[in-house]
This record gives sequence, C-alpha cells and structure tokens, in this order.
Amino acid sequence: MQPSGQMRYNEPLANYTSWRVGGLAERFYQPADKADLIQFIQNLPENEPLFWMGLGSNLLIRDGGIRGTVINTKNRLKKIERIDDETIYVEAGVPCALVAKFCAEQGLIGAEFLAGIPGTMGGALKMNAGAFGGETWKIVQNVEMLNRRGDVFTKLVNQFEISYRHVNLKANEWFLATILKLQKGDTSESQQNIKALLAKRANSQPTNQPSCGSVFKNPEGDYAARLIEASGLKGFKIGGAQVSEKHANFIINAGGATAANIEQMITYVQAQVSQKHGILLQTEVCIVGEKLNTKQKIERAEDFGRVAVLMGGDSAERKVSLRSGAAVHAAFVAQGVEVIAVNVKGNVIELLRDLDVDRVFNIIHGRGGEDGVLQAVLEILDLPYTGSGVLASALAMDKLRTKLCWRGANLPTPNWFVLKTETDIDACIETLGFPIIVKPSLEGSSVGMSKAKNRAELVTALEIALVCNCEVYAEAWVTGDEYTVGILQGEALPVIRLETPREFYDYEAKYNSTTTQYHCPCGLNAEQEKNLQKLALQASDIIGIEGWARVDVFIDQNGQMQLIEVNTVPGMTDHSLVPMAAKQAGIDFNELVWRILETSVRLN
Repeated sequence: MQPSGQMRYNEPLANYTSWRVGGLAERFYQPADKADLIQFIQNLPENEPLFWMGLGSNLLIRDGGIRGTVINTKNRLKKIERIDDETIYVEAGVPCALVAKFCAEQGLIGAEFLAGIPGTMGGALKMNAGAFGGETWKIVQNVEMLNRRGDVFTKLVNQFEISYRHVNLKANEWFLATILKLQKGDTSESQQNIKALLAKRANSQPTNQPSCGSVFKNPEGDYAARLIEASGLKGFKIGGAQVSEKHANFIINAGGATAANIEQMITYVQAQVSQKHGILLQTEVCIVGEKLNTKQKIERAEDFGRVAVLMGGDSAERKVSLRSGAAVHAAFVAQGVEVIAVNVKGNVIELLRDLDVDRVFNIIHGRGGEDGVLQAVLEILDLPYTGSGVLASALAMDKLRTKLCWRGANLPTPNWFVLKTETDIDACIETLGFPIIVKPSLEGSSVGMSKAKNRAELVTALEIALVCNCEVYAEAWVTGDEYTVGILQGEALPVIRLETPREFYDYEAKYNSTTTQYHCPCGLNAEQEKNLQKLALQASDIIGIEGWARVDVFIDQNGQMQLIEVNTVPGMTDHSLVPMAAKQAGIDFNELVWRILETSVRLN
C-alpha cells in the first residue's frame, strides 16, 4: 500500500514559516495521519536526509532551502484526547495554544502557559519550550517516539537530558505524541488565566508581524530583551530584518527580509551585546538549510568589465598586500581582463570616487581593507567587490567577536582571557595557566602576537600587543597540529597542515622563512579531513562569510578540533595557503583569481 499523504517537489518553505522566509524543499511531504507517516518513513531510502517541521514558528530556514525530504505535520498528527482524570494524549502536530484551550475545557490546570507558545506540541517537546514561567517537560509523563526504521516506542522523562530550552534528542528519533500529566482545577479560573496570558502576549510582543517568537535565551539572572535594548538596538535594521520596537528579543520581517538578513541580524545582536555587556546571548531559534547559491559562472574576460585590484592600505600588513596584489594583477593581465592596479593610501573614498571601474578585487589585508570599512564604502559607491560583506568582514576581523560567535554556536575554540592592563595578568594566569599566546584582536598575519611561558614573558607580550591599539586577549595554548582550510565559492579546498621549527606560525614563518613546511595532502584520513572541512564551513557560515576565505584550526593532543580564526582576505603571495590548496584541487593561480572575481557578480 502506498502512502496516502501529499508529496510536493521544490516547495517554497517561506509559505510554512512564521518569519515568511526560506528557500525550497527538494521534497515536501504532508502525511495523512500517524499511520501514513509511519508507513512513509518505513519506505524511505536509508540515506535520504529528513527534516521535520510543524508550524515553523521557531525556525529559520536559509534562502538556499533544504535538500532531501521535509516532513510537515501542520494540520496533521492532530489527535488530542483525555485518557483519565489527570492525563491527556496529544500528537505532535497539535498547536500548543489548542492544547491549553483543550485542558481548560476539560477542567485541567497546569498547561495554561502553552497558550503563549506559537508552535506545535512536537516543537515544544524538542526545545522544552516555555512561556510565562511554565516549561513543557515539567508536565510531560512520557513520549511516543518514531525512529528511522519506522519503529514506534515509548520513552520516559528520565531517559532524556533536559535543560533550559534544550532536550538531548538522539539522531533519527522523533516525537510522535506525548502524555501530559496535569491537575484537576477550576475551569473558569484556568480559562481566565489563558485569556490574561494571551492579552499580555498581544500587549508585549509584535504578534501582528512575522517573527519566530523569542530569538535568544534569557541569560541566568537577566533578560535578553533588556540587554538588547540597553545596547541601543531596538528598531535596528539589516535589509528587511528589524529588531522589534515592541520587544527587543523579537526580530521581525519588516518587509522583504531574506533569511540571510535575519541570520546576519542574529549574529550582529550577539556581537553588540557581547561587546557592551560581556554576555554572549544563546539562540533559541533553530537555523537550518543551505545558503543561497549566488555563484555566477563568467566565461569571457570582457564580461567582468574594467576591474580595479585594490592593494596596499595603511595597516601593518601593507607589504604583504602589495605582494598579493601584484600577483593577482599579473594573473588578470595574463587572462585578458581589463584591469588596473590601485595602490591604496590615505583617503580611500576620494580615491574610489575618481575610479572608472565596474568592479573591485579587494586584496587589502588587515584594518581598512578587511574589517568592513572598505566594504561599506564600496557599497555606498555601488561598486561590486570580492569577498564578504560589511558585517561579516567586521566580525571576522575582530578575533574576539569571532570567538564569541563560535562559542555561541557551540563550535570549539580555545578558552581566552581579555587583557586590558598589567593588573589583569594574575587573573589571566589563574584562568588559563601557561603556556598561552597573546593576540591583538584586530591584526592579521600574526602581527603583535607572542607566546608566553611565564609571568615575565606575559607582561612583555601584553606590551607588544597593546602597541597595535586594539583589544588584546590571551588564548590558551593548543599543543597539537595546525591546519588551515581554504574556502572558495561555498566549498572547502583540500586541507593544509603547517609545520614550523619556530615557536608558532608567526609573520617570519609565513612570509620569509625557508624552513616552514606545508603538507597537502595534510596527512589526515579521508573522514578526518572531511570533518575538518565541515567544521570550517560551519565556522564561516556563522560569521556570514561570502566568496572566499581561510579558516585556521588546530587538532589538539586529544584529537579535538579547535577553531582559531577566519581570514576574509587571505594572502595571495608565493607563500600563501589558499593558492596552495587550490593547486591541490586542480585549480591553478589564474583560475583561482578568476573564480574569486566571479563572486563579485551576483545572480539577480
């Protein structure tokens, strides 16, 4: 017997999310009922990717959509019934508000808070949803589960690790239904409580505008909304995404927002709150899917128009940038691209205003070229450019903000301690121990970095880093092997392992030393290399990287990967790593710069 539900192909998921954004589902299945769903799962190929969604209220689906099959339970799995005096049976597709209403009608109390959750029972179980002081799993007696083989079974509450807005759910297991344990009480009072809670929600939240509900978890002892508002972000916009004027923990689709706008806003809010209050907000919302493919294949040199290669700049990496720029310029000349080399000094706005070009290849490393400033100028001048946008460039250039974003997404990065003056030294030693590495947060090419093995060396390292005139931090030293992963047009290049007899891979090792060794293939087995590439792509996605980049990673003595930093304008010299990795992938230098320039051409 064939499943009797509805299968659609290339279904727009924006129609099913409360944010009204999201790309296409490769396959989209709505089961007729629970029996049909079980049969559908049993007939699926084992390797078919699966994603489940209900009302789409706590969900951000990226603009590139979801590969595989999306199972949508909206208006499906909708059975709800009373079992005995104090328990009810609820299937996963029942809206939480309907559960609250049903319980009140049955004279049961304890589920009133569900009226404030704009999702289904399945979603509430998955994230231990809560509102107005109540939490889902506090009223759960047991749950009915479905696995990838189509087996149905029951689990008790004590078989799960449950915390604030999180439930540890095994892979390839999903919630079908639950039995809720409640108490008998005054029906009229319960119904009045629900009305009051709904009125409070309408008064305090932007319920008439597309949103996902609360975006961030409340940190212990505080409220995310208070921190966001205190950071001056109410009403702030990126594209069509806006921090709500009514409730700062809501990001609304103010009109024409993309999933990319919303994801950038989430990252920006985290970075601003962290910078102003020292608290990294954790997200409640589930972010899934693929970023929109904006790659454009250019066949003819003349289709690029006139290209300016911007090089130099005023940062400590000026010399490296000039070498990179000369190599890029020569590659374009060899391929017949109409190109000019522009040695940037001083006021970049005046310089760019007088240029007659169609697009820019940015190869300025460090501050002024890699930190979002140049990107903002180019956008104001409506000049297409290579690499990441304003926000991603600014985040990636700031190593501290990058680490905070990674930590917020539960990605591995070494512990750190911010050093402001010599008075912080002892607290740093107590927190991290030795050895450690001291870094200025806004420099690249290892400028201003020093390893410290004792207190005296730490004092000297701090003095060296403070000269760079930016925030300074100490990072726990990672003993292990150092790797780097180039990223080109959304794909990871072959991994390179770095080896130097020096204390670490410093400026001398990068650009001048003849003893630095580069291993590509890197020596990892195929699965290890794939996992490292996957982590690098995740790390770059969190920051919002576009076009090309390079992610630096260690694998420590315990085999654990540790993210170090991401470079949005990597070097392109004869010692540089991205060209080396590209060559291993069969991409020569000329093709590499051509493909990077292609990323400045956006699809309409």
